[in-house]
Amino acid sequence: MIDKLIINADDFGLCEGNTIGIILAHKNGLVSSSTCMMNMPYTKDYLKYCDDLKLGVHLNITIGKPLTHMTSFVDDKGYFRRPNTYSDNKPHGDNHELYQEFKAQIEYFITLTGHRPDHLDSHHHVHLLPWFIEITKQLAYEYDIPIRQRDMIIQHYEYVKCIDNMYDDLIHMDFIKEICNSNDGIIELMCHPGLIDQRLCNISSYNLARMKELALLTSDELNNYINEQGIEIITFSDLRKK
Repeated sequence: MIDKLIINADDFGLCEGNTIGIILAHKNGLVSSSTCMMNMPYTKDYLKYCDDLKLGVHLNITIGKPLTHMTSFVDDKGYFRRPNTYSDNKPHGDNHELYQEFKAQIEYFITLTGHRPDHLDSHHHVHLLPWFIEITKQLAYEYDIPIRQRDMIIQHYEYVKCIDNMYDDLIHMDFIKEICNSNDGIIELMCHPGLIDQRLCNISSYNLARMKELALLTSDELNNYINEQGIEIITFSDLRKK
């Protein structure tokens, strides 16, 4: 049985409905942190509603436009290429451009909030791709912040196993109980709560399920289970080794 749990909502800023849903999942539920898509239009407008929600940066090179003048990851209109436009469905490009773009997204977060992000992760897990991981590590050490990890990558923060498969038919209490009982230590439950708007339907096939996630994450059943099991809800900021 785990003793600590991070419930992190991805895609803050992706669209208006999705972002409002994340805020509701924190204010009315157990979401303890979220990660901001700094190149998306709704991030800046909704940061002021976050209060004590811990926020990281959702490093992004797969949707929207970059903050820098990169060329190797974008199409002829200047938008990030989607993963399915690459031969192996995974982004490739110039690593110097990638470092500059990731850094610009982190710096924009600091400009808007006045502090470093709580952690780093990424849209479509691109920060963990073998050909990008060294850049991610470099930035994590440069800014002294933890990152989402599948394996132990940086040593001065506690390791947290990321559970990233709560989708569709797995959005229910039995799945939550299974992952809590079958793991130990600390885990991160990656989630995508949200409300549906037209923009979300236009850009993401994962839409109705976001409302189902929101209902589960704000339910009395989940809250009661976490309390009964004595599981502590924490954030990435709590992971620094003593």
